[in-house]
Amino acid sequence: MGQQTGDLAEIDELAFRDPASALPRLADTISTASDMPPARRAALHAIAADAARQLGFSRQSITHADAGLALLPAGDMSDIAVRMRTVRALVSTNVGGIDAATVELTRVIDSVRDRPLALGCVLRDRGWLNFRDGNPDQALDDLLRAYALLRRHASREEAMVAAGRLSMAQFSVRDYPQALALVDETIAFFRAEKAQIRLATALDRRSAILKAAGRLDEALIAATEALRIHDDIGDRVGTGLSQMRMCGVQIDRNALAQAATWCDRAELTLSQTSGMDDNDYRTLAALRGRLFLALGRSKDAVAQFDRAIAPGGAQPADDIAELYELRSRAHAAVGNYPAAFTDQGEYLRRMREQGTLDRIREVAQLRVQFENDQEKQKIALLEKDKKLAEERLNSQTRTTQLVAIAGLTGLVTAFFLGYALLSHRRHRAELIRLAERDELTGLLNRRAIVRKAVELLTRAREAKGSLIIGLIDLDHFKTINDRFGHAVGDQLLQRFAAAMRTTLHTREIFGRYGGEEFLVLFPDCTMDQARASAERLRNSLREQQLRIDDQSVTVTLSLGLAGYEGGDVLFDQIARRADIALYVAKTQGRDRVEIFNPARHATVSIVTSARQR
Repeated sequence: MGQQTGDLAEIDELAFRDPASALPRLADTISTASDMPPARRAALHAIAADAARQLGFSRQSITHADAGLALLPAGDMSDIAVRMRTVRALVSTNVGGIDAATVELTRVIDSVRDRPLALGCVLRDRGWLNFRDGNPDQALDDLLRAYALLRRHASREEAMVAAGRLSMAQFSVRDYPQALALVDETIAFFRAEKAQIRLATALDRRSAILKAAGRLDEALIAATEALRIHDDIGDRVGTGLSQMRMCGVQIDRNALAQAATWCDRAELTLSQTSGMDDNDYRTLAALRGRLFLALGRSKDAVAQFDRAIAPGGAQPADDIAELYELRSRAHAAVGNYPAAFTDQGEYLRRMREQGTLDRIREVAQLRVQFENDQEKQKIALLEKDKKLAEERLNSQTRTTQLVAIAGLTGLVTAFFLGYALLSHRRHRAELIRLAERDELTGLLNRRAIVRKAVELLTRAREAKGSLIIGLIDLDHFKTINDRFGHAVGDQLLQRFAAAMRTTLHTREIFGRYGGEEFLVLFPDCTMDQARASAERLRNSLREQQLRIDDQSVTVTLSLGLAGYEGGDVLFDQIARRADIALYVAKTQGRDRVEIFNPARHATVSIVTSARQR
């Protein structure tokens, strides 16, 4: 958007690849050329505003954008003016608020709807603001449209910037495979282009996705490379953000002393720049909350989580639902059970809402793919029609030959249309499979197994049938992870998934509920039958010997069972009872199956059942 020609194109390209070198050159050119035409001076200010934004110099970026806009007619919506308006809106969130910036970008979008390139760029920026403001559904809608538009109408650079932002929106709704594919595409491109700041940003994003997917060693490698690049080019804002990423990865690796050091370094680095915004402060608070909770400093953890998810302002770069669950644990640890219960309710509400957002995301992905396929088919058909028309104009004497060609073309077109339809169906089936399957175990993921549970609950309620839910937790899994490493933990999860496939009946539906927890659904089944299946699964796992470092390790499970009752309308009601039964099984020695019993388990509080097992 606002692409330049001649020597301006050269400096624009430099600003994309190396903004730190381009910015002083731009400032010098602007200050020394007093007789420069206003339009050219405005273009230089636009490039400088973008370069300053990349480096995290918010106020400098706003200064250049304002100076450039002042050189253009009032209300100008040319490409160069739109470029400065969008840059200004993006960076103004560091010194103002996201709401005003989103309103401004919406106003710009309304004025450029008939210009696909400009529309794609502004949608990309508004989508990013929606992501930062904790609105993943709106972010996905904007970024998917932007990505499709920019791949069609813009340079590869613009499309790759959109791909990077779209990867984070996909990450925010836990679509890790798609997010990773997008961010790896941007890493390969920026590495080839030697665009170091953008490469470091993409590596930071890769680290975040891998961390969330539990691939911590790979996440540490990506974060380390990003930090090295930021250090090498003197990008202090980027260095601070990479240090925060290192802190988060080390917390998940349980290297708490190293994590504390990285958090302290990040705060020091960012406090010495003008690029630390409310989003960064909240993200750092969320990290410190996790760290304090792991260290047993629950009161300090509550204070940090309060700061991270306080109303107003930008959202932290974290799963907000998970922060409520973590704060619930911290409240419970200090004896504030009413607050813990409230946070658990908010956590469950957001998790239910997440299921709705996932469905929106699937529809949006399929819609964009369908639109792309339609566009390709339309172009192919237009090209064929054009060639046929030219042939007819060249000579009427070739009528017979043209008929034969047209017939052949029709067959080829039909073949390719059929092949495109088959490919689309296969692609759609693969999208659905990836969206529903856990990447590590191949089982149904949390969203898919919960959706199945809701469907079976509805069927049981309408047909007065039965449904039993089993919640499984692998005993001492964290100890195995800490002692032998995450690779062994992953192997154990895969081993258990295989045991579920071979041991449980075909009518029983099961999936990974999160971490080392699994969910089994027993539709149209008695409690005795469900217990028999659960005991069979427990014995099957116990009899398997896991070989680690020439040692035989026995792994056991605890399982809580609960059934549908007449007054149940939500899956969470049954899951909560199963969770209480699981808690009892864990506290009574593990390696056992426990059935929820209201008479015996009534004193077990819901807050206690939500503990960190």
